[in-house]
Amino acid sequence: MFNKTTSYIFNKYGEIVNELSFKQSHKLYHSTFKIKDKSVYQLISYNTDIYIKVLSGIVMITVENENGSHENFVIHRQIRINKDVKFNFLCISSNAKLEMICDYKSKKTTYQLPEDMPITYEPLVPTFSIDEILGYYYQVRNSNYSFPGESHDFWELTFIDNGELKTTVDGDEYILDEMDLILYAPKQFHTQHTGKSKSCSYLTILFDMNIPDSYLITNRVYHAHRDIHNTLNNFIKVSNNDILYDSELMLCYLKQLIIKILQYDFQTSTPVASTPMQQRFENELLNEIIIYINDTIYEQLTIEEICNKFSISRSSLQSLFKKNIGIAPKQYISDLKLSKSKLLIKESIYTISEISNMLGFTSIHYFSRKFKQQFGITPTDYAKTIYN
Repeated sequence: MFNKTTSYIFNKYGEIVNELSFKQSHKLYHSTFKIKDKSVYQLISYNTDIYIKVLSGIVMITVENENGSHENFVIHRQIRINKDVKFNFLCISSNAKLEMICDYKSKKTTYQLPEDMPITYEPLVPTFSIDEILGYYYQVRNSNYSFPGESHDFWELTFIDNGELKTTVDGDEYILDEMDLILYAPKQFHTQHTGKSKSCSYLTILFDMNIPDSYLITNRVYHAHRDIHNTLNNFIKVSNNDILYDSELMLCYLKQLIIKILQYDFQTSTPVASTPMQQRFENELLNEIIIYINDTIYEQLTIEEICNKFSISRSSLQSLFKKNIGIAPKQYISDLKLSKSKLLIKESIYTISEISNMLGFTSIHYFSRKFKQQFGITPTDYAKTIYN
């Protein structure tokens, strides 16, 4: 966040002024000049106060503090700079125009900075771009599936929804478990195959991306922590819509996903509690509730039953899930039931109607509607893809 000259921090170097405070007898020097430099190699100071007003564009003033380091402020309104303060201007916009007013007898002193240590404005601009999403699809592969391999001119992301997938990238083998993902860079030859007894379903996204240092995110398996998983879910939900600018939103979510992967080793999505003791309590309570939900997933479980069993209010339960998982408990139960239904369909033992009854859905029509909302395909069509 940029500081402005209206900040109290700037009071060490000057202040915002509405009127000039020169004596009437003083002869004033007015100067108008243009700037476009993003870097400066020297600082200046005056032996009197001077006044600066930005006539056009956006300008940052950089000043030297008592420690010899520099502080930057975006100039807002007309400012007075105290005498003997060392400063210079950086142009934020493409160009700008300034007006300077000072006493006619003011003397300027120039201080040269080390040649290799200029003061530079770092613009907030994209460092990489995703130009196009070429395709995205959900695939279900039975056991003993083997893809002999390919390389192509675009990026490919594979995210494992459930099951296990083995892949080789330029001869190196990687194993992807549930909730894992991998990125294949352009020209990387890669194969994919499932095990002898494990099927796999996964999301594939194909896209064109211009990114420096692509080696930072390739040749590695990532596990989808909460932030990555939420971003993937947002991408999938938007992909099923047909609202104005949803395609732009998909590009934004995909770029957000790549950023989360770039930040993978530096950030965690685990929420921080107000105290370690509170976090431990929340973890233990949440773990007990989740185990209970998993044990009773084949029943028509209600929020009231959970609250009664664990002596917790409905609002506290809601807060516990929202804070630590990011979704409401009712949504968590629904998502878990739907995930279980996919596994049951893959086993090909029960009919769709039987699975709906087993998981406590009120009707097969409601189950089918929820399944399609979640996965973009009906349970019947999902079963056909497995059979095929």
